[in-house]
Amino acid sequence: MHADIERIQTGIPELDAVLRGGLIRRRVHLIEGRPGTGKTTLGLRYLIHGASLGEGCLYLTLSESREELLANAHSHGWNLDGIEIEEIMPIAPDTRASQTILLPTDSELSALVARIAERIAHSGARRVVIDSMVEVRLLARDSAHYRRQIIDLRQRLAEFQATVILLDDLTSDGREFELQSAVHGVVTLEQLERSFGATRRRLRVVKLRGGDFQSGWHDYAIKKSEILVFPSLIAQEHHRDDDVLDILSKVDSLDRLVGGALIAGSSTMVVGPSGSGKSTLALQYALSVVESGRQVGYFTFDESEVTLRSRMVEHMHQDDATDEQRLFHLQRVNPSRISPGEFIWNVRRLVEDRGARLIIIDCINSYLDVIREEKSLLLQMNELFSYLSNMNVTSIIVGAHSARLDTSKEPDALSIITDNIISLRYYEHDNVVRKAICMLKRRHGRHEHDVREFHLTDAGIEIGARVAVPVVESGGMPLEF
Repeated sequence: MHADIERIQTGIPELDAVLRGGLIRRRVHLIEGRPGTGKTTLGLRYLIHGASLGEGCLYLTLSESREELLANAHSHGWNLDGIEIEEIMPIAPDTRASQTILLPTDSELSALVARIAERIAHSGARRVVIDSMVEVRLLARDSAHYRRQIIDLRQRLAEFQATVILLDDLTSDGREFELQSAVHGVVTLEQLERSFGATRRRLRVVKLRGGDFQSGWHDYAIKKSEILVFPSLIAQEHHRDDDVLDILSKVDSLDRLVGGALIAGSSTMVVGPSGSGKSTLALQYALSVVESGRQVGYFTFDESEVTLRSRMVEHMHQDDATDEQRLFHLQRVNPSRISPGEFIWNVRRLVEDRGARLIIIDCINSYLDVIREEKSLLLQMNELFSYLSNMNVTSIIVGAHSARLDTSKEPDALSIITDNIISLRYYEHDNVVRKAICMLKRRHGRHEHDVREFHLTDAGIEIGARVAVPVVESGGMPLEF
């Protein structure tokens, strides 16, 4: 059924991936969104890619001037050479003088549709962007009239063998879908304002008549010289069976406590109050993987590179190594400037492009702030854990909490879907505040159930003797893990 369908690339590889290969050639597609969502930028990128392939490209503007379009392209560092730009006034100067019986909108809209078709036919372009359909809608007396004219335009365009993108601003108060129903494909752009931080942009393919696509919302970002789309993660589409790596910390007492190596593809949550040594514990496993010659990805939401490098990172960070040679990849993540889709995409790049065998997220509390508005931490993290497991990548998630572990609330609720839980706590002994460690859960195999002393030294971490009872927290309450 789909054998004769030919795709055309948009110039945005990740958007083409969402579209399962690109837009359908010689069809009419709609890009819709509120002002500021990036419709014009996406349209220009589509034409620039076509021009680079030697295809005839035409930008028909009914709203912005040629100078405004060139300024828009210049702001992205783009050159519009090879792209024909045509300005069309929605109302021709002589239209009102020539009409007699017909209502103004009847003759004006018909004349505008005819002029658009004529310009496309004259140019011979194979890629066309029409910006924007708002100007066309303003000339229609009602929805039925508008839809008839859009269908007429679509039929005319079919004669020219062009792949056309229509841009629409969604500025009307009452949402109508006559334009969506008249075209072959629809992509909706949306931007969400946060209470603090950068605006989040996302898109979804509403329909692609006769073609497959990845449904759902996908985050995207507009950078200086490119549009980046971050396809939502589908864990079941990704598998890697080779190069299985179980990870030991190479601290014998710690490995005995947790029951041996962390199984390849497993997830471990390290929980505890601030300053208890969670990051150092995670970095111990990172150091072990780096020493074995494998790649590690460390995503930190809280601490700067300077702070981390003053600890154990200096043993792994290779200042004289090229990017290709580097084994430890430290990425500082600003929660207020990144979207959930972009973060997961960054994780995927380290796994798929660099072959990372261990991914560390420090700390999950700050990541929760990134997606708090969605209220979907467990769903997203479960998909991420499933993906990493399918790719044989071990994950360590650092989470901060000060009271007992409460699995009914985030982020402690993540402990339900993780394979292992290591808990760190403070306790008071002989008027001295000390640290303790305990393995609460290990899904694959047995582990020690002792509560043991936990020491941070210049050489790394040390696991001490079993903590004697009674144990009292520094606040005077019994120690609870």
